[in-house]
Amino acid sequence: MKNIKKFFTKIKNRLNRYKQKLNRKIMSKEEVESDRKKYQELNTDKRFIINNKFDYICREDKYANNGGVIENSYFVQDIWGARKVSQNKPNMHYDVGSSVQGFIAHLLGANQNVNLIDIRPMNNDFNTTFLQPKMGGGLRYIQADATNLENIESESIESLSALCSVEHFGLGRYGDPIDPMAWEHALKAFQRVLKKDGKLYFSVPVGVINKVCFNAHRVYRPETIIQTLDKMQILEMGYITGFDVVLCMKYKNNHLEIYNENLNNIPDIKNNGVTGLFEFIKL
Repeated sequence: MKNIKKFFTKIKNRLNRYKQKLNRKIMSKEEVESDRKKYQELNTDKRFIINNKFDYICREDKYANNGGVIENSYFVQDIWGARKVSQNKPNMHYDVGSSVQGFIAHLLGANQNVNLIDIRPMNNDFNTTFLQPKMGGGLRYIQADATNLENIESESIESLSALCSVEHFGLGRYGDPIDPMAWEHALKAFQRVLKKDGKLYFSVPVGVINKVCFNAHRVYRPETIIQTLDKMQILEMGYITGFDVVLCMKYKNNHLEIYNENLNNIPDIKNNGVTGLFEFIKL
């Protein structure tokens, strides 16, 4: 019975993708051949003569929006995190479960040394000449359980990030053990391994109430995160809307300024939250 359900689910998903393609305007064969004919008529460069055996026809790009679909939350959070780390310039930055192709790539482009931490094995071989510290930013990998970080010494890290990862811990979505408290264990582990004055750059979905949207993620009241990290000072908190960040808290002149109007107007989404951005310093 399960196999039959899986089969029909696959068929349904394929049909949905096919419908999406049907609804998307693409170049007709006639348009492609018209462009081919025009190219041949205009071309005087014998180095680049069209030969059909090399054809690689792309029909979807002509009518697509520039840049395709950009997921604004990940796009903005990765830039936010990279700017923060680059401003601080740690000797080595550690990261738990953030986007390698987005956030981590930004850091490497800024010549930052990065050590990745994830519970899952990493199949990519980063031990290349291009990705070693002598080329600027270097990349290393530690396979570890972020809910305890037991193989990392206390107060040994000066810079740590976890962008849109902790909200998934303990829900089984990524093959990790079911643990309702996994998110809190992870935050306490982050707090333990950070040095005094060490920085934490952190993001999770935030909203009006704490909730579990099983088995995808959790949504947090900002106060829940701040209260859990009881040995750290919040330096900044905001949330992403569109391609902008709404600032809710800012620590300056030894005082935490709270922008209540922004904080009290965090959108309430039934089974999700907006991306909350947090910067902390270890006391």
